Amino acid sequence: MNYTGLTVGNKNFIKRFSHSRRFKLTSEFVSKYNSNKVLDYGAGDGELFKYIKRSKRKNFYFFEPNILMVKQLRKNLKKYKVNKVFINSSKIFKNYFDLIFINEVFEHVNIKEQKKIIENLKKISIKNSTFVISVPIEVGISSLLKNFIRIISSQTHKNTNLENIIKSLFYIKINRSSKKYNSSHIGFDYIKFLKFLKKENFKILKVHYSPFNFLKGLINSQIFIIAKI
Repeated sequence: MNYTGLTVGNKNFIKRFSHSRRFKLTSEFVSKYNSNKVLDYGAGDGELFKYIKRSKRKNFYFFEPNILMVKQLRKNLKKYKVNKVFINSSKIFKNYFDLIFINEVFEHVNIKEQKKIIENLKKISIKNSTFVISVPIEVGISSLLKNFIRIISSQTHKNTNLENIIKSLFYIKINRSSKKYNSSHIGFDYIKFLKFLKKENFKILKVHYSPFNFLKGLINSQIFIIAKI
């Protein structure tokens, strides 16, 4: 299945809605912040670009290290004129971007890789840049509902089992894979991730929950973190 099939083209209505709302909300942040150079860090198939206002697209760049995903990106955006797509993180323009999005990336890498990403973000951003980071909510009641939806739609993540579902519900630590990349969301704790960002000297300006901000972490799919370094 391609990436679109997992997100806005998902066969499950709830998952389609959640991802569509995520992209729409991200595009609203692009319009809100008066930015000159925008980077989608971990762009996937580039779906976000379709939600960006035309006036903002000329200053929009992509970084996607997965070659197969880059092919999907180019196919998905073949009707659009896009700027440079970076494949190697070391080749991204240094001291260049004032607004960087990192959507659904950090939960897929181990702590060592998370720190590498942060170091790179510092290199490619200009002074007083804004970072918009989104990660999934995989603890509490939200995790229980998400895992139930995954089970009934036959889209479970690796390591989905009764023990881990209960642990996630009660915020109990789950030992995650130490591999560089982890496709599963199981065991990711956004609350601990917020603490991690603060330790890495991020100043968190705002936290927004999606798709229903008023429900906070109780029943939601993702959390958006607006921050500066």
